[in-house]
Amino acid sequence: VSQSRYGKVLKSKDYEFKLKMANLYYDKKDFRKAQVLYEEVFPVFKGTPQHEDLYYKYANAHFNLRDYITAENLLKGYLEVFPNSPRAEEVEYLNAYCYYKQSPKAELEQANTIKAIGMMQIYLNNHPNSKKKPEAEDIISKLQQKLELKESLSAQLYFNVGQFRAAALAFTTLMNNYPDSEKSDAYKLMAIKAYYRYANMSLYASL
Repeated sequence: VSQSRYGKVLKSKDYEFKLKMANLYYDKKDFRKAQVLYEEVFPVFKGTPQHEDLYYKYANAHFNLRDYITAENLLKGYLEVFPNSPRAEEVEYLNAYCYYKQSPKAELEQANTIKAIGMMQIYLNNHPNSKKKPEAEDIISKLQQKLELKESLSAQLYFNVGQFRAAALAFTTLMNNYPDSEKSDAYKLMAIKAYYRYANMSLYASL
């Protein structure tokens, strides 16, 4: 479909035609053009038989364009409007996946990471036999590793700036929170070092 044809589609007042063309662009994986047209016709088809399919494709176009914030809002809205849809399981997964893609670097605030773990776990609880189970479990594992890294960076920072009591407590918490971690022995060693340094500081302070 040429650019000039797309321009004509945009200017058209025939919403049935616009929806048809949006679906055509969607099928061709031209999600940018599809998304613009879906946005325009979305309110027009509300409450009609076409609405569910339109809603799903509109949300999915945003997902494929990696606009995960908008996609997550639309996917959540879809589940609220069509909870019994045959696509509900897929949409649940995509919704949780949007949070996964919004999870920031380990050094930053991890609210979205925690939310993504929770939503992936709910998905697995609701659909224990899902084909997506291995992928969902792998994502949960990656996100938990990121939370562990975040905590270990904080603990190391306490140690580096000489806050040895805080460091000892942080490394001990890490051991308790991630008992199966391959770094568990390293955390134990750092906790011992931090307590030793703290005890030495306390001893000198009392002299």
